[in-house]
Amino acid sequence: MRQLLAKCPLATSNVALNLRNRQQAREKANYGPANPGLPNTNYWRALANLWGTSVNEAKTMRCGNCAAFNVSPGMLKCIAEGLGPEGDPEATINAGHLGYCQMFHFKCASERTCSAWVYGGPIE
Repeated sequence: MRQLLAKCPLATSNVALNLRNRQQAREKANYGPANPGLPNTNYWRALANLWGTSVNEAKTMRCGNCAAFNVSPGMLKCIAEGLGPEGDPEATINAGHLGYCQMFHFKCASERTCSAWVYGGPIE
């Protein structure tokens, strides 16, 4: 289902707001891990314990498949416009597999997660 946006969320273009909102996700919902390319054993063990599941299963519960992760064409356009004309916004979005977290209102990397993860996503 295609979702069209009437207006882009402010955090897609306001870096300071985006960073504040991302920090709130870190503080309130343990958004991370900081570098998803590393093993991050302690991070995944803590989430697995919180969710009452195995580390392997916890690692499948990522922003990229969360019900609050918005990767609709309209949202991706907002993110690209917010990144500005310098460089290659589409390459940046693709490199980070970026979307928008509807819960915490910030640009979010698909390989990360948080304790507020909800089954059923992403929003396409």
